[in-house]
Amino acid sequence: MKKMESSVVFVFLIAIIVGVGLEMLFQWELLILFALGIFFLFTSRKASATKKSARNSLFIGIVFIIIAVLLTTTFKVGLVVAGIYAIIHYISRKRAPQLLMLKVREPESKMDRTDKFIRNQWFGNQRILDLVYEWDDINIQTGIGDTILDLGNTVLPTGESVIMIRSVSGKIRLLVPFDIGICIEHSAIFGNIQYDKETTSIQNNSIKVYSDNYESSARKVKIMTSVIFGDLEVIRL
Repeated sequence: MKKMESSVVFVFLIAIIVGVGLEMLFQWELLILFALGIFFLFTSRKASATKKSARNSLFIGIVFIIIAVLLTTTFKVGLVVAGIYAIIHYISRKRAPQLLMLKVREPESKMDRTDKFIRNQWFGNQRILDLVYEWDDINIQTGIGDTILDLGNTVLPTGESVIMIRSVSGKIRLLVPFDIGICIEHSAIFGNIQYDKETTSIQNNSIKVYSDNYESSARKVKIMTSVIFGDLEVIRL
């Protein structure tokens, strides 16, 4: 199912690119704008150009290309279709959030080694239930939908660990044991943060919260989350 969704998105992007290109070929106004953009981009690459003029040419070229693309009907239709798909996907995935349950093992040498950990996904659910990982700081990027991160089965190393989660839209739920000190840094355009039975509204700002045992705890975790539209809920186990 995930491969099918990725294939559909890839084919859709290719269709949009081809459609925009063909539309420009048959509309001379758009073609001129695009050609001017390419010309200014080429000018910014000249060795004889000063740093300021190169920067100005680069900016003008990018603006011309963006305007040419935005004026195409194909891009507008594609934008509407993508928005409808995102809404449908969000509704369908709302009851089946991304679930990440982590276990750890003793650390090994990190020399000449590449680890595969959590794959970032913009669409679709990802479940990690039985795999055992050596603990390392977590960096997760998601698109639309809810995300659940369960640290209940994880033995954190002594000191401070870092978890970073960035999402476009949806609820982020973190399950953290009581004996772990936590520091939360959360930012959002619009949403709420729920922690210690209190709910705080966030509108285009950020908030920083420490647990009571953060300074005294031998094991602590710093949680940095960022979402455009959505909530953050921290549950103590």
